Amino acid sequence: MRIALVRSGGVAGMPRKTVVETKKGSAREKEIRNLVASANLPQYTEATLRTGPDRLRYTLTVEDGDIVHSVTFDEERTPEQFRPLMEAILRDAPDEPKKA
Repeated sequence: MRIALVRSGGVAGMPRKTVVETKKGSAREKEIRNLVASANLPQYTEATLRTGPDRLRYTLTVEDGDIVHSVTFDEERTPEQFRPLMEAILRDAPDEPKKA
């Protein structure tokens, strides 16, 4: 399973991408699978974005074999069930922002 969280926008506008790839059968994979199931990404078929200056936007993409789900949302409209998954992904984030 591969999960990517891209944060863009903000004052500097520099995108930051964090990618987590899990090993099949690992404890980390089990944790991430549970969080992905709780997030219920397929429920969100349209972007939940507002426009405005300096707004942070996120794109969360989950790839599991041939199945890919991606959803885009802004910081003020982050679905509550996404937060635990985002926190788990960001635990692995590097200290330096990377271009997406």
